[in-house]
Amino acid sequence: MQLKNNLSFRRKIILSQIVLFVVFVAALFPFIERTVTLIVRDTLEETAKELIQRLSRASSESDMVEMIKQQEYFSFFRMSIINDKHELVYDSHVSRLLGESYRNLYPATHPEVEQALKEGSGYVVAESETFGGTFAYVAERFTFQEKTYVLRLAFPYWQLQDLMRNFEIGFLAFSFLMLLFFNALIWIIFNRLTTPIRAIVDAVRPYQTGQSAEIPLIAIKGSDEFQRLAATLNSLSTRIGEQIKSITDERNEKEAILESLGEGVIAVDAEMHVRYINFIGSKMLGAPRRAFIGKHFPPHLQKANELLISRCAHLLKTCQEQNAILTDALSFGAERKIYIDLVAAPKAGGKGAIVVLQDKSSHYKVLEMGKDFVANASHELRTPITIIKGFAETLQDLPEMTPEMLAAITEKIVRNCERMDNLVKNLLTLADIENIPESRFRECDLISMAENCRHMLLSVYSSAQVTIEKTRDKMTLEADGDLLELAIMNLMHNAAKYSKPPAHIALSISQVNENEIKITIADKGIGIPPEDLEHIFERFYTVNKAHSRKLGGAGLGLSIVKTIIDKHEGTISAESTLGEGTTFTIILPRKRH
Repeated sequence: MQLKNNLSFRRKIILSQIVLFVVFVAALFPFIERTVTLIVRDTLEETAKELIQRLSRASSESDMVEMIKQQEYFSFFRMSIINDKHELVYDSHVSRLLGESYRNLYPATHPEVEQALKEGSGYVVAESETFGGTFAYVAERFTFQEKTYVLRLAFPYWQLQDLMRNFEIGFLAFSFLMLLFFNALIWIIFNRLTTPIRAIVDAVRPYQTGQSAEIPLIAIKGSDEFQRLAATLNSLSTRIGEQIKSITDERNEKEAILESLGEGVIAVDAEMHVRYINFIGSKMLGAPRRAFIGKHFPPHLQKANELLISRCAHLLKTCQEQNAILTDALSFGAERKIYIDLVAAPKAGGKGAIVVLQDKSSHYKVLEMGKDFVANASHELRTPITIIKGFAETLQDLPEMTPEMLAAITEKIVRNCERMDNLVKNLLTLADIENIPESRFRECDLISMAENCRHMLLSVYSSAQVTIEKTRDKMTLEADGDLLELAIMNLMHNAAKYSKPPAHIALSISQVNENEIKITIADKGIGIPPEDLEHIFERFYTVNKAHSRKLGGAGLGLSIVKTIIDKHEGTISAESTLGEGTTFTIILPRKRH
């Protein structure tokens, strides 16, 4: 079937003629053989009847035999006369071989003779015992002088076979030549007639196979029907090209809009086959777009978000059944919670449905951060307030106490007041960082800034050993000098606070390229556990709450550092090994965008 579809029209015509020729020849050969056999039989029968008419004019049996002998020289047949007693009266060929004794030696019983005696005529093809070979025998019954006789004629059958074979070969050769002639003639005629059609097909084929986005114009000479067909196709090509361009522009515009959205979009038809999915949608589902386009939804995919996929599939199917807009929401993830809102709407006319996936994680994260911030700030303020209140009540209840106890209580009240003051200052600093005016960003020298930080740290931790490595004596960048100095100071202060005296701190400043500067602050302190390393920049997060509270920390120092670096369009990362120390790496641009 595939081969038949690939054949051209001309080849199909020629192949059909060849098949018909083979079928015709196969059916003709048996017909020819039968026809020749009938012609020979009819000829023998007609000859026998003519001889019988002549023999009827004979005066006696011997006269009849003489008449047969006279016919031997004018006939190619073997002629025999047999009476009703099955006695051979005369045989034109046997008498010459056996002489007059043939009457006693030669039997005269043959099937065709028996048939002629019963029915009037007989015909048979049989082997001759006397002469050898196959003969065709015809026997005709006739009455002579009130006696019944049979005239039997014989003709060599191999001559008939040769005649038929020669005729068949000649006919086959003639038919084959005629077939070649007509096929060549048809090929030429169809080649000339189909040239315009091939030109049209060749012009349209690149568009059909996708090699060209436009149907080229077809050029055909002449003014016949093919030229008018080409003109019509050219007109249609122009209109189709304009429509395709319009549809393509519209589709590209819609896809650009859908791709620019922050939401995932999935469109399916009535049979739940995916017709479109944007990049955000495929990213949310955890598989590339090629895994969805044209496939039945939901697909069976490995390493995909099966929960979200199954929820989308259920919503798409249900909204089509109910013909209504449906919404849903789900959350997943253990360490990092993700919140997704789903909105599914059916297409008009029952042609499918569309689902929109909205990532609300940042919204929920802001709400959670707000709740955590209020809870943590309240907790951090409640603790020193409770301590101050307790000691104040102690002073109130025990007006008479030793000076030593009074000094200890007063010292603890002052320390907790300082702790609350630092907490409030840090909170105000965070609020201030969020709203830095552009006028505060000026060109600053990092080298002199690092030296100032070292002097301030040594004033608090006099035993600390601080080294500064630099590749240049001066490195400048656009920054808020006070805030950037605060960030570096906080990192150096933490390095000294969480190290056993004397603290060893190494500060390195180098230029990564023409546009970036790298600052590293390394210590040999207690280190940070790996499970806490990714959370250290979160607000109010402390690795060891008891240890941090003892040292007066509220978990805002690194959060302030991270916010300052972000505002300077930089990045900060940390590497740490327990018992060996921590290294903070800051990358800052020299020029802000």
